[in-house]
Amino acid sequence: MSETNTSTAWTLLISPFNVRRIRHWDLVDRVVGDAGPMRTAPLPRVPGLRMLCDSSDEGNLDQPVNEAGKAVLEAFGYPYSAQMRGDIGIFLADAEGVPTDLPQELADRISAVALEARRAR
Repeated sequence: MSETNTSTAWTLLISPFNVRRIRHWDLVDRVVGDAGPMRTAPLPRVPGLRMLCDSSDEGNLDQPVNEAGKAVLEAFGYPYSAQMRGDIGIFLADAEGVPTDLPQELADRISAVALEARRAR
């Protein structure tokens, strides 16, 4: 996959507190920064949809569990979200793995899942 932190594609940042639509380069910077290794994985219920996280956050007990992010990942087919901590990025990629703009309709669906998870807490 050709991940790049210079892509201007629109993505979603899901924190434990809100959902924001931001550019892919900003997503990588905010989720991973200099702290740890970036990990991406497909969300199989939507072709091309991927999650991005800092793998060092996953088991870090100093980070709160991201219930909204966990709900989104589970809703879109990611099976291993029980310990999802820290910020999570959601982006769409083409067949070569290059980030592309997340359509507004899909962004709205993802945001609705995150909002429902927050309401359930």
